[in-house]
Amino acid sequence: MPPPRQPHPFVRAGLPLIGLTIGGFFALQYFLQGRLDVQDAQKTELDLRAPVAKQRAKKFNLQDELARLKGEVDLSTYENIPVPRPKEPEEEEAA
Repeated sequence: MPPPRQPHPFVRAGLPLIGLTIGGFFALQYFLQGRLDVQDAQKTELDLRAPVAKQRAKKFNLQDELARLKGEVDLSTYENIPVPRPKEPEEEEAA
């Protein structure tokens, strides 16, 4: 009685490899598309807890923002206070 015939190496190793590669491609495509759908939905969704005025897009004007910041800061009473530095370990002198 002849020994049982071994399947071709491609059938044992190559076919499962190709099958897993193609299956992994479609699985990644499915999961990534779901993730992108969720991100798009979050961008378009309005936060219902926020006030209505905050939900409306307000145009940003740099000149108005500069005027607002200048009104908040009084530069005539500004005092420059140095920030204390952390203590550094003393370096050992190599002789």
